[in-house]
Amino acid sequence: MSELLLKDKLRELRTRMHLTQSKVGQFLNMTRQGYAHYEAGLRNPDYQTLLKLSKLYQVDIGELINNHTTPIIHETLHENVDYTIKPGNLKPNTVPPRVIQLTSDEKKLFNLYGKLNTADKKVFLNMLESKVNESKKPK
Repeated sequence: MSELLLKDKLRELRTRMHLTQSKVGQFLNMTRQGYAHYEAGLRNPDYQTLLKLSKLYQVDIGELINNHTTPIIHETLHENVDYTIKPGNLKPNTVPPRVIQLTSDEKKLFNLYGKLNTADKKVFLNMLESKVNESKKPK
């Protein structure tokens, strides 16, 4: 991805996460057309917008603008741990220590899970937990 222009990177990242331009526009608090101008190369996002996009797409801001790839720390997400990035905790252009790079399948799973209602989420989590426990049993 490091050889792509910003407009191409934005399009690739958005489609990889199965998002529409409208959804990204809503996340950025702008119209679909406003965001579409970034992907068309008609406008460039300002610094604050680039920060939001890097958070949404889970990539370092340098990867978006400088063709620079920063290693991402991989770890398991744990329950009852606050992974929220607090604005005052980071210096500009730094990668927070708890950012993880998700595979496209993991992103798809999270996106699909987010579309379920509360009851279905519980059913899905119970089913997934049962499947994991079943796979741990000696055969």
